[in-house]
Amino acid sequence: MNVLKDILSERGIRPTFQRLTVLAAVSENRSHVTIRELHAALVKKIPTLSKTTLYNTLELFSAKGLVRSLSIDPGEARYDGVVAPHHHFYCSVCGRIIDIEISCPTGRAGEIHGHRIDEVHGYFKGVCRDCLARPGQTSVPPGKHIPAQRRRISHA
Repeated sequence: MNVLKDILSERGIRPTFQRLTVLAAVSENRSHVTIRELHAALVKKIPTLSKTTLYNTLELFSAKGLVRSLSIDPGEARYDGVVAPHHHFYCSVCGRIIDIEISCPTGRAGEIHGHRIDEVHGYFKGVCRDCLARPGQTSVPPGKHIPAQRRRISHA
């Protein structure tokens, strides 16, 4: 906890018990948690923790670069404790979000056509291999045909 306390202090955030507990929970969790999931886990340790306080704490952490707020899930925001640049894959069947480690030449450039790049968010959506392995699942769900020009992805 002392390391987390130092991290919060370095970012100008007062290291309260609630904040330390929230940061530890997000940092240790690799499933890209929702407010609902995180609240259910933390309310056991902090019975007075409200969802509003949790949301405000996560937004503060996001603004200070301690967590990443993800808008990949159409239903609700997710939070990632891994702040190093990486991409995400969202499974439209099970809702799982998976970290994808690929090189993004655009993000490394630092600018595009004179515009400075501060963040790059790469979101891929589809069906994960676990869901594809289930009986009756096809590689492209009915009604979800992806036109050929949108399927090409450059790996330069």
